[in-house]
Amino acid sequence: MSLLLILVSGMVLIVLSADYFTNGIEWLGYVLGMDEGAVGSLLAALGTALPETLVPIMAMAFGANQVNDAIGLGAILGAPLMLATLAFMIIGIGLWSNGRVQPRLDPGPIERDLRFFLGGFGLAVAAGFLPEVWHKPIAAALVLAYVVHAWRLLHHNTTKAEPAPPAERLHLSFRPIPRRAMVFLQVAMALLGLILGAHFFVVALDRASSFLKMSGFLLSVIITPVATELPEVLNSVLWIRRDKDTLAFGNVTGAMAFQATVVPALGMALTSWRLNGWELAAALLGWSSAAFVFWQNRRARIKRGPLMLAGIFYLAFIALVIATA
Repeated sequence: MSLLLILVSGMVLIVLSADYFTNGIEWLGYVLGMDEGAVGSLLAALGTALPETLVPIMAMAFGANQVNDAIGLGAILGAPLMLATLAFMIIGIGLWSNGRVQPRLDPGPIERDLRFFLGGFGLAVAAGFLPEVWHKPIAAALVLAYVVHAWRLLHHNTTKAEPAPPAERLHLSFRPIPRRAMVFLQVAMALLGLILGAHFFVVALDRASSFLKMSGFLLSVIITPVATELPEVLNSVLWIRRDKDTLAFGNVTGAMAFQATVVPALGMALTSWRLNGWELAAALLGWSSAAFVFWQNRRARIKRGPLMLAGIFYLAFIALVIATA
């Protein structure tokens, strides 16, 4: 099988599976009686983060060379970079295309997720400069912190309003309200597709890095987030168009919270977790962009302008890659 075919197959399988997974997750939140904020910041965010999480797991856990470790690190650090830059920019563009200056949501949950991201991801990056004996305790602390964060999300809503069903029908059901078993079946099938797609994608990146004589990290940090995260980020634009701004933002900031803690914890457990050069540049630019959006949200309710400007941080990273290639 050719390299291009393996890469495209993995990418297509990831994108299709992510669509089915996110659709199933929305319905899962409905049948479990969860409010829209928790669905957006927890369930939909996990759906967004899952493909990006499986790539480093496949690379580092089932690979046995430095290229696979580099691909894993690229996937781990590329997700926060893209979510904190391109994802916010795309949401800003979505607001602009709808003629809106501000999203229709409570800025509090955004601030809560971003504060958690800045603290968690900052600790994960700092761990790269500490002796390895500190890595596992820090990894455990990051996972525990996310569990507490998720628990607070689930218990944050105090209203007893009946959640509205998702606008889009469950893909595997013709019923307006699907059976619970069908919801679980679709989520399970999509999860299997994500795992297989991630496996194909890692194999392709491993071969491509040898063929192109290019760092596996750079290939992974640039290509992997686009293949695994961007299709789901575009769902945020659809939610903006449907006036579901809470889902749109929670999908991104909730995924950032997960990517800042649980996924780096996996990196600390499976690699030496030493951040140098490109690794540090990707991490710092992603953190800086999130800090910029957080600061804008604190000084005044977030607007489309600062969100669109967040994309500059990603362009800065690409410019550095091109300048030093």
